Amino acid sequence: MNAPAQFAERASEGDLDDFAGICLIEAGFVRAGWKEKQLAVDQLQALAEQWGISDGDKAQARVQEAMARAFRMLHDRLDARNSADLVEASSPGDSTLEGQFGPSHGSYPERADGIPDHSPGRQLGSSVAPRFTPIALDEVTITAEPPWLIEGLIPARGLACIIGEPKCGKSFMTSDMLCTVAQGAPYAGRATLKGPVIYLTGEGVSGFKRRLVAIRQHRGIEGQGVPFYLIEDVPDLGSQATDLAQLLAELDTFIAQRCLDGPRAIVLDTLARCMGDGDENSARDMGRFVNRCGVIESHFGCVVVVVHHVGKDPSRGGRGSNALNGAVDVTMLVEKGEAHSTVTIEEMKDGREGQTWQFRLLSHVLEQNLSDPVETMPEVSTCVVEIVSEPTTSKPSETKSKKPPKGVKGDLLKVIRRAIEEAGERNVHSLAVPNNVPAVGRENLKRYCASMDWQDPRGKPDSFRAMLNKTLNTLRAANLIGFDKEWIWLT
Repeated sequence: MNAPAQFAERASEGDLDDFAGICLIEAGFVRAGWKEKQLAVDQLQALAEQWGISDGDKAQARVQEAMARAFRMLHDRLDARNSADLVEASSPGDSTLEGQFGPSHGSYPERADGIPDHSPGRQLGSSVAPRFTPIALDEVTITAEPPWLIEGLIPARGLACIIGEPKCGKSFMTSDMLCTVAQGAPYAGRATLKGPVIYLTGEGVSGFKRRLVAIRQHRGIEGQGVPFYLIEDVPDLGSQATDLAQLLAELDTFIAQRCLDGPRAIVLDTLARCMGDGDENSARDMGRFVNRCGVIESHFGCVVVVVHHVGKDPSRGGRGSNALNGAVDVTMLVEKGEAHSTVTIEEMKDGREGQTWQFRLLSHVLEQNLSDPVETMPEVSTCVVEIVSEPTTSKPSETKSKKPPKGVKGDLLKVIRRAIEEAGERNVHSLAVPNNVPAVGRENLKRYCASMDWQDPRGKPDSFRAMLNKTLNTLRAANLIGFDKEWIWLT
């Protein structure tokens, strides 16, 4: 699409809408992303001047209208159900939309049920861009994209998860933090990457609106056009009948009209509301949610921030399937205290963990319309966030203390510790056991398993033996124990 003029003949009648549709659909915007979109906008503006409608605001409005219509053409052209199916097969890291909406032009073969087949690679008379091209080590380069949305805290791309118990202030903290990004001001002493933020919330909407009004009054940014946008609903990203296609299409239309550079962050508050009929405890449904967040991140070139509840055991991360915990780039835990709440970087893939900072909620009475009679003006209050302390010096993830294992693994580790404490031997006849380290024999360990009711070795010996070996291997992989054919010891 570097030279969309090749398609201008198709718009020789002077119809700007047709040209927009051609640029977006025929020239490959569906596969190309935001950079190509800007080229399409520039070309439309140039064509508007050529056609004599370049008188400032009129031309700009005409271009925006054409782009919005083109996106509607694109959305209407594709079958939403097929798009949802394609989401299941796409990779979260895929930088194109072809896997979500099918190829961008040409004829499609029909499936057995008569529905056009939009599957990747099924387009007639077209070539699919290569995806698996090897790159030599010496040719690998780092992109010029900024790595951080908030320096050292949230990456500019990827998936961030902010977790905490109900009423801990996580939504207050998230909205305040990302309003700082939209404003372009430092957050808690850290530099931010200024840009639009889109916040989708599906619960407590009226209260959330009060918070946003309080934020702009407290920060003194009313009327300054800070690009923080609220959507009073959340999409279904967890069930098979997903809203992903509709979300992308409607946001594309909005962005084409209001913020051509695209958003810096998209917030989903809360994950539970975004699951639709999906089950957050299901690895399959949570995997769908994670994949679709990856599609949003790739499509808009931003970070997706998810607000989520912790489970019964906060040390195990967010509630539900651990498919989420393994996919996020950063996890922040918000814990409420008596005087303030504490935020901790629990996990971070490409940064340092262990950073903590504190904030508290201050009561804020919303300013009223002075034209209303004083006696009819009810006092409306909410809270605003005040940073109590800035993030501490981070610690390398390697120094993070180990979390004790839970469940079957944790119970066996307790048995091993008791057995070694009461029946352990030193300097046993084994080259594998470190010198002067106490170890317990396997037969002794089995007796302790029986006395401490671990997996009942007398019930089904074969099942017990298999479970014991599997769990011992898991504990050794976590560097908690060592063992050989006869002895088990602590590391």
